[in-house]
Amino acid sequence: MVQMPRSPNENETSRISIRASAEVGAYLDELAVIGIHGKTRSEVAKTLLGNEVERLIRDGLLGVRRGADPK
Repeated sequence: MVQMPRSPNENETSRISIRASAEVGAYLDELAVIGIHGKTRSEVAKTLLGNEVERLIRDGLLGVRRGADPK
């Protein structure tokens, strides 16, 4: 299977670093094997974090920032 390169991210990005328990790391690895949320531990964490921020915006707990486009 040939994979196409990703298009550049049009949004401004910010690097963050987190430490999680070994159990959380194992869950991220399991989800990466499934592949729905990403193919690596980092991609899965990024997807889950983004989804949660979008949910908090929808629920009214966070406000939309300029340039943001929540789904």
